Amino acid sequence: MELLKLIKNRISTEWKKTFNDNVDILNGITRDQNQKIDVVDKRIDNLVLHSGGESPNEVVDARVNNRAQQFDTLQGRLLAGEFTHDEDMAEIRSELENQNVIILKMDKKLDKILGEYGGTLTIYVSTERGNNSTADGSQAMPFKTLQAAVNTIPLLTSSQVVILVEDGTFLEDVRFRNIYSGGIYIRSVQDTTNLDPSTTDCPVKVRSMSFMYCTGYLQLRGIQFIDQGNAPSIGNTRYSLYQEQGGYMSLAKCKFAENTKSIANHKSIYVGGSSKATVGSDTAFINQLMCLYAVGMAEVNVSGIKGSSNSELLVVWNGTGRIPSDLNIATTNTRTIERGLILTKGSVI
Repeated sequence: MELLKLIKNRISTEWKKTFNDNVDILNGITRDQNQKIDVVDKRIDNLVLHSGGESPNEVVDARVNNRAQQFDTLQGRLLAGEFTHDEDMAEIRSELENQNVIILKMDKKLDKILGEYGGTLTIYVSTERGNNSTADGSQAMPFKTLQAAVNTIPLLTSSQVVILVEDGTFLEDVRFRNIYSGGIYIRSVQDTTNLDPSTTDCPVKVRSMSFMYCTGYLQLRGIQFIDQGNAPSIGNTRYSLYQEQGGYMSLAKCKFAENTKSIANHKSIYVGGSSKATVGSDTAFINQLMCLYAVGMAEVNVSGIKGSSNSELLVVWNGTGRIPSDLNIATTNTRTIERGLILTKGSVI
């Protein structure tokens, strides 16, 4: 609405009315502008009308963060927010990296505990070509030591585990412990079908092996036990091969020929607890103090072995032994302790 003009020169009531009408119009315009200014003020948030630090025209709210912390400049508040965001992101990335490391460790532990389902896990060992640091157990990248190969076997697996060993000497005390598998086979890579351990050395030589709390089927084939002067002991028993609370062990084409008669409490094969073992297939015992020892509820079945010049062949302490009655390769072929039981051809001695 526009203001009214004074047309006449005389001062009269009409002139006064026109003047008052103009005042009303101006007041209305002023009220309208004030309302618009209030609306604009409410809409201003982070807008700076005039930069300059202490200027009264600066909108202070733009320099205040959500924690009511006031910064010197809007840029300072924005940078602080970005720095905080960067720090939070860096912390999150670090936490994710730590979580990835933990997950990888857990995966390795799970791989160690749980193997692949079914199938056969084949592990190669070679004293000449092997390298424990870079080995993956394949034929191209074998392990150097038997123990390193054993350490890769999952503790719980339905797979059969086959350790194929190239010709060589392993001055190791190889330990299998708490392995639940579909079967463990330790074999020479050589064909031992025609091998006669009583007259020929086996292609693979090792100091000792022990199976502690291992279930399933265990088989050793083409293994010769040496360096018995340094043989380990459990309790007061020195041993070449030790099985305690295990599954069913089978020996074929193995050899125990290093003289142990002067080694006190030496037992070539110790079978204890609820373990069971069959020793046969031309396995040879020569110059042994005690070839076979069964204790507790253990059972030993002897069939088709060879040998000579042994002090004792089979000693059973509360366990059970099965042996041909005509087998005679030791000064004392059989001996029982307490309630030990030895069976020959269905008869009880």
